[in-house]
Amino acid sequence: MMKKSIILLTGVLLASCSDRKLAESLAAVKDAGMPTENADGTTDIRALIERARWGDGQAYLKLADCYRDGIDVKKDFLGMLAMIEQAQTRGAIHDEKEYITQIPDTNDLKDLYYLLEKCDKPQGEEKDNAMAQLAANDSPDASAWLGFMYVQSGDSIRGLELITDASERGSSLGTLLNAFLYCRRNNRPDKAKLEQFAAKTPMVYKMLGKLSRRPDENGKVDEREVAYYYLKADEHALLSPWEARWLLNYHEDVGIPGLTDEDVERLQAFARYPDEIDEAIVDSTYVDSIQ
Repeated sequence: MMKKSIILLTGVLLASCSDRKLAESLAAVKDAGMPTENADGTTDIRALIERARWGDGQAYLKLADCYRDGIDVKKDFLGMLAMIEQAQTRGAIHDEKEYITQIPDTNDLKDLYYLLEKCDKPQGEEKDNAMAQLAANDSPDASAWLGFMYVQSGDSIRGLELITDASERGSSLGTLLNAFLYCRRNNRPDKAKLEQFAAKTPMVYKMLGKLSRRPDENGKVDEREVAYYYLKADEHALLSPWEARWLLNYHEDVGIPGLTDEDVERLQAFARYPDEIDEAIVDSTYVDSIQ
């Protein structure tokens, strides 16, 4: 499906970080303070992120709404899709169509979703028509995906120009595609360069984590580096259950400086299957305090 073509780009990809760097990554979240409800009763974006980090599927759906409508965050097609994917993983929805169909018809991201879905069709008149519509759509996200289609068809120069332009115009999708293509062109990509992409689009931290799991020329894996990138993804509620389990196993083996018992409890709750998560959240006074 179209969504998987985007979200799972990182799944096709195959510098070390100090203990202090790991500790600073954790401290940055803790120092921000406990999120609270707004005065008008609406949920603060940080409160939603914290609930999502405990595995709350409904929080992911609300975060998708925030990215869809630009509430407390930049309106972002990729951010919306990422939160839909997380909500589906937690069992909050059956599939992305369940969410997409309820988006108001006046929302341009709904139109973009269905347009990109057409691009998944085999080569033919329908796909050519979809590319023409993308070219007529001036949004950065449409340009980013049009560029990716050009790259796939063999016109890398034109495609990369469109993707780079889309990224510079603020498209998170463009930034992710740029990072993906950069990795594809370089057998051993510069992680510092990828961190520049990640600063704009945090999903790239997952890509960096996957890259860091590859053994170096000596057959070694810097697991501290993997842990650092997964913790950065976790800050943005982008961690997968598998990645949460990896962090827990790593912490059990060697320890992560600054990871508290509360952090471990949260990761354990997140790593459980959806039907086990609700009970873990109800039992947590920490999560109750931010709902």
